[in-house]
Amino acid sequence: MRRLRRGLDAGLGILCCSLLLTLVGVLAWQVISRYALNAPSSSTEEVLRYGVIWMSLLGAAYATGRGSHMSVDMLRDRLPRRGKLRLDAVVAVGFVAFAGLVLIWGGMKGVAIASLQTSAVMQIPMSWVYLSLPVSGVLMILYSLLNLADLAQGRTHHAPADEQSEMVGE
Repeated sequence: MRRLRRGLDAGLGILCCSLLLTLVGVLAWQVISRYALNAPSSSTEEVLRYGVIWMSLLGAAYATGRGSHMSVDMLRDRLPRRGKLRLDAVVAVGFVAFAGLVLIWGGMKGVAIASLQTSAVMQIPMSWVYLSLPVSGVLMILYSLLNLADLAQGRTHHAPADEQSEMVGE
C-alpha cells in the first residue's frame, strides 16, 4: 500500500509540476507575443484555460491523498483520537461517493456530450478537456481507498491546520 501511494504521489506530483511549468512558459510566451512582438498568439488562451482545468482537478486528487484538502477543523479538533479517525473515515467515504457520482459518472456523461464538439481556436476535441473529470475521480477514489486502509491501521493523512498555514506562508 505504501509503495502504491509513494508511486502515485510521485507520478502525480511530477505531472502537476510539469503542467505548471508548461503553463508558466505558455503564459510568458503570451505576454511576450502580445506586448513585445505586438502579435498576440490566439492559441495560448485555450492552452492556459484547459491546462488550468486539468491542473486543478489533478491537484485536487493529490490533495485528497495528502489530506490537505479544504476542511473545517473546529469539530475535528475537539474529538478524541478515535473520533478523529472515524471522522476521517466518513470524509474518505464521502470522497468516494462524490468522486464516483459527480466526477466519474457525471464526467463520463460530459465526455460523451463533448465528443461532438471541438475547441474554437485549436480545434481539439472538447472530450479531452472533460476527460479531466473522470480521471481525477478515479484518482480521488484510489487515494480515498488508500486513506481508508491506513485509517483501518490507525494512521491518518489529515494535515493539521497549523501545518497547512505554514505551507501557505512559505
